[in-house]
Amino acid sequence: MTVTTTLSAETGSVPRGKAAPGPRGHWLFGCFGPMKNDPLGFYQNVWKNYGDYVRIRAIPGFYFFMLTHPQAIEHILQKNYKNYRKPANLTKSVRLLTGEGLFLSEGDLWLRQRRLMQPAFHRHQLSNLSSLMVAGAEAFLRDRQAEEPGKPVDILKEMMQLALRIAGTTLFSTDITGDADAIGTAYRTCFDYISYRMNTLFKLPAWFPTYRNRTFAQAKKLLDRVVLELIEARRQSGEKRQDLLGMLLAAQDEETGLGMSDQQVKDEVLSLLTAGHETVGATLAWTWYLLGQHLEVQRDLYDEIRGRLQGRSPTLDDLPHLPLTRAVFEEAMRLYPPAWGMPREAIHADEIEGLPIPAKSFIFFCLYVTHRHPDFWPDPERFKPERFLPAHAADRPKFAYFPFGGGPRVCIGNNFALMEGPLVLATILQQFRVELLPGQLIVPDPTFTLRPKYGVKVALWPRSTDPSPLIAGCPTA
Repeated sequence: MTVTTTLSAETGSVPRGKAAPGPRGHWLFGCFGPMKNDPLGFYQNVWKNYGDYVRIRAIPGFYFFMLTHPQAIEHILQKNYKNYRKPANLTKSVRLLTGEGLFLSEGDLWLRQRRLMQPAFHRHQLSNLSSLMVAGAEAFLRDRQAEEPGKPVDILKEMMQLALRIAGTTLFSTDITGDADAIGTAYRTCFDYISYRMNTLFKLPAWFPTYRNRTFAQAKKLLDRVVLELIEARRQSGEKRQDLLGMLLAAQDEETGLGMSDQQVKDEVLSLLTAGHETVGATLAWTWYLLGQHLEVQRDLYDEIRGRLQGRSPTLDDLPHLPLTRAVFEEAMRLYPPAWGMPREAIHADEIEGLPIPAKSFIFFCLYVTHRHPDFWPDPERFKPERFLPAHAADRPKFAYFPFGGGPRVCIGNNFALMEGPLVLATILQQFRVELLPGQLIVPDPTFTLRPKYGVKVALWPRSTDPSPLIAGCPTA
């Protein structure tokens, strides 16, 4: 039950002059143990017990704020965003993988890189890439059609590979799925390592030759090699392609006329490749899991897709006429946001809804909690895609849902993902029914991005066949 005795009923804020409530945890170790071992459960319990504005004792002498109310999130990400930056604990760890990419850069460097990259993500440029997204999904269909109908597959692995194929063709005009296993393994190694460094109090420097450090260095070397070889091949060929790599190589600052160095291009491409395949692949896996549990939604979705497309391939122009398709994808991101947590650090002292925020305070948003807040999401644990149909979108605060962040630093690839996800769903579901196989435990794994820990086993039945009865539901932890 949410504590309300110290909170404003209208905004969930802390009355002026009051300290935010929160757990102290163990007398010596604070809350560090449960935060590390079960972060999703910990943050949900903290919100239920203490409310929207919470001060958590992580370890003795170190506190941070967890803010879950949309007004507080809007204040930090939009209204007063210049006063908040990504904390060093995050940036130092992620920088080991992505370098000085747009995700981590700050100040003038961020502004310059954002200005250089933004034209590549305008709608008219993305429209040129939509056919590559559909082509990737159709290649997945051909692989499935060559197999025995109903053959069990791990849809997480398949969606990660599909998202990697799409990321490769849209970024580089090259299908890199021939190296999918090696690239996927390298990314999981890197994500595990970044999570370890972010959540371990005492650790050796990254240069020290421990087994963990050496394993990460090998994985990072593989990813760098893949990207640098593609950049070098493009530069040597002199080709002018309308993919994202071509746009980045051609980008010039309007004020200085300068473009990006190969190092800058590599960092940005690695950032885009990381986000472009990991977050979309994970969200698609969760989407199929949810559709396998809710067959009535899957039927309604098929009816919408079939009614619009009549068997042909989808295009970008079809998406406005497939509102349920996008709503299903967005509802999956509500329940299982790939970037499930978002940290910030206050540069100067501030005040948020009556709560004093000292300078250098660490602040944490848990999207997994805010996206399930019952004040803004009736029946919040239930899969209800109709929440995202146009008639309902205006009924909630803007930052009750923010899978791509918000404000000036909103994810540059948000429109890319919101185009790719529905196009993939429309392409696949028009040709296949999805049956969720029973007897499996679906556990969210919050290591870096939120993905199903053990995968999701499904059977794919061609629409042209008479499938076995679909079985809905399987346990979730």
